[in-house]
Formats: sequence, structure tokens, C-alpha cells
Amino acid sequence: MSQEINNRDNMTEGVSSTSAIIEVPETKTTTISTSKTENPLINNDDNNNVKDEKSKVNSSLDDIINNRDVEVANIRNEKSYQGELNTNSHSGDHSRVPLTKARLALVFTGLMFGIFLAALDQTIVATTLHAIAVEFSSLDQIAWIGTAYLLTATAFQPTYGKLADIFGRKITFLIAIFLFEIGSLVCGLSPNMVCLIIARAIAGLGGGGIIGLVYIIISDIVSLQDRGKYQGMIGGVFGISSVVGPLLGGAFTDSVTWRWAFYINLPFGVITVVCVILFLHLPHISGSFLEKFKRIDFLGTFVLVIATIALLLPLNWGGNKYKWDSPIIIVLLCIGGLGFIVFALVEKYVAVEPIAPGRLFKNRMVIACFAVNFFQGMSFFAMVYFIPLFFQIVKGATATKAGLDLLPLILAVVFTVIFTGQLISRTPIITYKMYCTLGGIFIIIGSGLMSTFSETSKKGELIGYLLIAGIGIGCIMQITILASQHVAAREDLASVTSLMTFFRTIGAVFGVAILGTVFNNELKNHLSGGASSFSQSGFGGGERGGLGNVPDSIKPLILNAFISSFSLSFKEL
Repeated sequence: MSQEINNRDNMTEGVSSTSAIIEVPETKTTTISTSKTENPLINNDDNNNVKDEKSKVNSSLDDIINNRDVEVANIRNEKSYQGELNTNSHSGDHSRVPLTKARLALVFTGLMFGIFLAALDQTIVATTLHAIAVEFSSLDQIAWIGTAYLLTATAFQPTYGKLADIFGRKITFLIAIFLFEIGSLVCGLSPNMVCLIIARAIAGLGGGGIIGLVYIIISDIVSLQDRGKYQGMIGGVFGISSVVGPLLGGAFTDSVTWRWAFYINLPFGVITVVCVILFLHLPHISGSFLEKFKRIDFLGTFVLVIATIALLLPLNWGGNKYKWDSPIIIVLLCIGGLGFIVFALVEKYVAVEPIAPGRLFKNRMVIACFAVNFFQGMSFFAMVYFIPLFFQIVKGATATKAGLDLLPLILAVVFTVIFTGQLISRTPIITYKMYCTLGGIFIIIGSGLMSTFSETSKKGELIGYLLIAGIGIGCIMQITILASQHVAAREDLASVTSLMTFFRTIGAVFGVAILGTVFNNELKNHLSGGASSFSQSGFGGGERGGLGNVPDSIKPLILNAFISSFSLSFKEL
């Protein structure tokens, strides 16, 4: 290209010189003077001919120069474009993949089934906890059914984002679905609580990847302008599955067995796999398997998993299995806190391709989105897990009825998520902050009002308070992901998306664990003597709610203890 530019410059200099040499058809060489003074030995006709020849030469040279300019510009554009392709290829092909409307619809259908699976499994156990605790006589371990799933889903989510960059979105997504399906199958076959908890951890390992990868794939195949609409619909599916989850869990528990709450995942998983394999075709990422394998941040992943587990265990054991001031609780808390510090250092100084790039934490909007997502996840999943217990124990509802009583919360989330997702595509970025602020206010008000739930609470109060909290959660659920994707660099799109789901899920882990700890500790303080045995055996396990087999003489004591524990838990939330 530099040679072409030099040639162009030489041509330009030729035009400005005092004479130019042209070749005529007769193969004679003629010198054309460029001086304005006419030679008296040449007549007017000859002068005119010379001027015409000169004009033609200048015109030809101008055409050549213009053509050279175009060629040079094309070469520069081609190199620039190739550089973008190389950058995108190295970072996992972040460039948007254009799809026809038909193929986009089919791919999106597969993604919706995927998010339906992962979200369903987070809530379907809410109305099965009582039956599981009774069958295995393990009420003190009941929180682990939800915590085990959320723990693995949380710890490995950032790694999924980087794996999607290294190996590709499609294969990583299929592996996540496979792990989820295996875990669900083992959950249904579990003979005891320990096996069930381990299987839930395996299912969470896959489920956490599914949720993050759905958002990453959408960002690859949908423009930023339309992303709010599609992610709003994904949020709607997330909310709908949250509605269906408790209902299905309650229906299976009342009619068949709680084990079908996990078997139901198998056929839906097959549909998801078929849609993804047949219709999701993304560009191949170059490089051998060994080269890609070496890029994985194993040390960062290991440290993050250890830190997360070490921080979560004392939240479940404190005040229950061990005293809060016991050495094991203190040591685990210290290991957890130190682990996250070590993780940050590993990502900054050791990891070649960090799963949590440090530059993301220098962006104030991204940090704010992480924090908001954390507290939103904490509030939402704590409500989903503990509100059905209130309806079963205090209101005497069956598992199915408890799922129906949760509808106001979930429907408010669904409609608000869809509405904000559509609206955000037509509003400027400043509305991100407005939605998050409004959502936070509604969540605080809703949680405070729910702490007043009692045996005498009217149905209208229960519905109204759940609606308020649901609107707040719906305002935040998708907006934070859109906002972080909007400000993040293209090469950080997968990382910031997976980290957003990470903070929401770790918030859910903390929410369920903290509320479970506060609830169990308060319940223990209120119950004594013979009444305490009911707290460890699922409150009797009657057909109508949790107090069906409790003697009438101690029912008031049990109810007061439960209501007091429930109220304190939501005040802490």
C-alpha cells in the first residue's frame, strides 16, 4: 500500500513539472510546454492542439489519482475490518450474528425453554420442602435444598462466561444443560437428604450456566436497541416459570410425589437441546482444544469456589449446628473473606484471561448494577422460599394452595419485567437509574409490610403486599443486565453478563441462608419442651398445612413461634 501511495505522489509531481512526456499513436515523442507564453514558431491551430492534448493528459492523471485514492481507502478499510474480526475471534466472537426472522424465532424458543428449566428448578421446590422434610425427618437441613443449588450456580457462573469466550457459546450451553439434566434425574431418585443435596448441587452447576449463557447468546444475536424487548420476554418466561414452579411442586406433592418436581425437567431439557443443536449456528472459534484449555482460569475458579463455600457454610451453621462464636464459624468466615481478596489478586496479577476483568470494577455504573442485582436476588428468592411456608403453617394451606397464594408476587414480577423491557428500548440510558431506584423503594416497602403477616391478616392485605414487592423486583430484574451491557466494552460482554447473574445468584444464596438462619434461631428460642420436637419433624405433616397433626393444646404456641420468627426474618431482609 505504501508503494501505491508513493506512485500516486510521483504522478502528482509529474503534473506540476514544467514539461510532460506523452506517447502518441505514431510512437513519436512530443514535448508539451506548460508555459503560458506561446511559441511564435507554432501557429494557433498547433497551439490549440497542444492545449487539447495537455487537457487530456491532466484529465487522465486526475482519474488515475482518484482511482488510487479509492483503492488506498479500500485497503485501509479492509485492514481495519480484518482487525475487528481478529479481535472478535480472539475474545470469543462477540460480533452480532445476523439471523433471519424465522431462525431467530426458533433459536429464541430454545433459549426460552432453557431459561424456563433453570428458573423452574429454583422455585419448584418451594412447595415441596415440607413433604421432603417429613419424609427424610430433616427440617434442620431443609434450607440446603435451595442453598446447594444456588451455591454451585453462583460459584461457577463467572467461569461459564469465560468458557463461552474460549470454546464458544453453543457447546458451553449444551454442557450446562447436560449437567442440569443429570442433577435433576438424581434428585428424583434420591434415597436420603444427603444424596438430594448433592444432586441439587450438580443441577445448580448446570442451571447457573444456562441462565448466564441465555443472556450472552441473546446479546450475540440481537442488537442493543432490540435487546430490551427480547430480554424482557426472557424475564417474563423467568417469572412465568416461577409461577408454574410452586404450582407444579405443590400439585406433584399433593397428587403424586415430590420427586416429579425434578423428573419434569427431563422432557423440557430434550426440547431445549434439539432447538439449540438444529437452529443455533454460531461461527467456529479457531484454535486447538489444548490451546483453548490452557486459556481457562483454573486458579481463579478454584479460589472463587472455595471462597463462596467458606462464606456460605457459616451462614447456614451459625446458631443452628454451631454457635456463632464457635471457632469453626469464625475460621470459615475469615477464609471466605480472605478468599475473595485472593481471588481479586489472582484475577489482576496471575490470570492470563481473568474470568472477572478488573476494568469492569472501575466503571461506577457496572459496580452499581452488581450491587443492585445482589440485593434484588436476596429479596426475591427469600420471598419465594419462605412465603409458601407461611401459607402452609399459619394459614393451613395445602402445598398447591400455597403455590397459588404466591401468584400475586410472581405475576407482578412478570408483568413489570415485560413492561420495563419493552419501555427501556424507547428511553435514554438515564431511565436505568430511575427504574432501579423505583424498584428498590418498592422492595423495601413490600418487605416491611410482609413482616406484619399474621394469622389474622386479611387476604386483601396479603395480595397487596405481595404485589408491591413484585413490582419492585420486576423493575430491577432485567434493567441491570441491560445497563451493564450498554456501558461495557464489546470484549467484556460475556464477562459482565455472567458476573451480573453471579451477583444476583449469590444474593439469592445469602438471602435464603440468612433468612433460614434467622428463622431457625428465632424458632428455637420460642419453642421448648415437647413443642420443639415439631420444629424438627416438619410440624407434624398433616394434610391441611403443617399443623394438621399438632395437638390443639400447643397449636397456639407453635403458631406464635412461627409468626414471630417469620416477622423477624423479613425485618432483617
